[in-house]
Amino acid sequence: MNMERIYELNKILSSLDDSKEDYYVDFLNTKSFEAGIIRLRQDQEDTQSTHSVDEIYYVIEGEGLIRIGEENYEVHKGIVVFVPANTKHRFHRNIGNLIVLYVFAKE
Repeated sequence: MNMERIYELNKILSSLDDSKEDYYVDFLNTKSFEAGIIRLRQDQEDTQSTHSVDEIYYVIEGEGLIRIGEENYEVHKGIVVFVPANTKHRFHRNIGNLIVLYVFAKE
């Protein structure tokens, strides 16, 4: 299997178009996990649904809120967020671009 080992954020972001629907991209998919980048522009809606596996987010740039279940939490550069499997969540009220790395465990 030929897989890259080093990934450049700007190259990953350039693969996203400017449409409101295309705000995330997977850049790595292995047997054990999946990783990608979310880029939400100011006030852009995060339309993701719950996932059947645990997930970790790392905020690379920006600030806003993440709703996990019924609670809102502030997020900003440097924050790590854990979302358990089957938990409703979404980013919202982002100020400027919100750029987030996500990693999913696989079942």
